[in-house]
Amino acid sequence: MIMIEEFTKFILMVVSEVLIAIDPGHGGKDPGAVVENYKEKDLNLDIALKLREILLDKNISVIMTRDKDETVDLQQRCDIANKNKVDYFISIHCNSFKDPTANGTETYAYPGSIVGQNLAQYVQNEIVEMLKTANRGVKYATFYVLKHTVMPAILVETAFMSNPQNLDLLLHRPDIFAQAISNGIIKFLESINYQQTDDIKKLRRKGIINEHYDPKSFVTWGEFASVIIKILGGTK
Repeated sequence: MIMIEEFTKFILMVVSEVLIAIDPGHGGKDPGAVVENYKEKDLNLDIALKLREILLDKNISVIMTRDKDETVDLQQRCDIANKNKVDYFISIHCNSFKDPTANGTETYAYPGSIVGQNLAQYVQNEIVEMLKTANRGVKYATFYVLKHTVMPAILVETAFMSNPQNLDLLLHRPDIFAQAISNGIIKFLESINYQQTDDIKKLRRKGIINEHYDPKSFVTWGEFASVIIKILGGTK
């Protein structure tokens, strides 16, 4: 049986505004990968700031773990996201390897996180499509910021700084990386809205709700349907 307190918390979570944490990897005394005179921390921040502007323009709330070149340790990054109760956590990085032929994009989620995996896949698809980078796929990992955040979290390895062609993209197309990540996030959120619509249809077939409802209801029927479906354990 679901406790009233648990049900209330779930309702509040569903109806709240989406808040996304953007985490530009490294920073301050931690440069991340360094290739020639380029530092990963700077490339990460450039993409992250552009991503923030795109999401804000689409009325999606954003919180940054850093918005300038400063040292923020891994636990602090998790704390910022957890304490602000963000809905999704996006960590942005660049890859590097001793073999300069290594190239492409890969996106990580925490093992067993279905929502994280879905979000990662949407973002991965958009970067590969828009930047034409090699598709290294969606992977699972126990990276600190994936393990110690309580919300679905992904870590994006945008491209390889150690690969000349990838580095050129990172230096000259950060706006496209940001747009691709934003597109992935938005398509993921739209998929959730589609699921809510499908949930309504399932409840109507069961006779739990009908076409008559108050359009000014504080909780939308899409949101309420998703809650009921989860309570019932899912219906086919």
